Amino acid sequence: MVITRHFLLAISLSGLLSGCGKQPTVPPQVVAQPQLVKALPASPEVTSEAEGGFQDLLFFVQDYKRLPDGSQSIRGSGTYKGRVLGLEVVLDSTWQAGSLGKDVPFMTYRGFVIYRATGPESDAFVQAIDELYGTKLSPKAMTGETRFTGISLEGDPRDLTKGPVKIKLFFESGGQDNYAELYTNVDLAAHRLEIHEKDQEYRVPIIRALRRQ
Repeated sequence: MVITRHFLLAISLSGLLSGCGKQPTVPPQVVAQPQLVKALPASPEVTSEAEGGFQDLLFFVQDYKRLPDGSQSIRGSGTYKGRVLGLEVVLDSTWQAGSLGKDVPFMTYRGFVIYRATGPESDAFVQAIDELYGTKLSPKAMTGETRFTGISLEGDPRDLTKGPVKIKLFFESGGQDNYAELYTNVDLAAHRLEIHEKDQEYRVPIIRALRRQ
């Protein structure tokens, strides 16, 4: 596998951990002891956790399954201004364990994450984030799938049933102008799928990556 110069820069320690301090506001019931965790509403308002100028989106995990090839599928849903939004997030089965260095006290994993369209709710999703981001690209629909390189920041992405997982995503297709980063977090016990911004400069490339051409 050829690793691009952009990716090598992106996986530097400071780049990986930057943004980790920007924590979204978490509903009290989600930070309780695991046995007391209550499920989110089946159609939460996706912008309920946006703060500080960032649009960090929250979806309800309505379905999780391991696919025949060993990858894991998470289907998320939510609402925005009365519209139902949704998408499928797939974690590839080929996650490789590694380390960021001898002074970094946690194991990290590298693999691939795919955002897949599931129907009209995914078209509504990409249209909603275009509005929330203020990018004014006016996408008509979400593309069939968008592939990202992922580096885990917390948890084990090889098995989402073990606990919460936080992953930093890198979109590297189409040259420097289309390069983007964002975060995807999954907590099956709390039925949470989160899509967090890394930096507002990546808003246009993210919409370009997700929209159908």
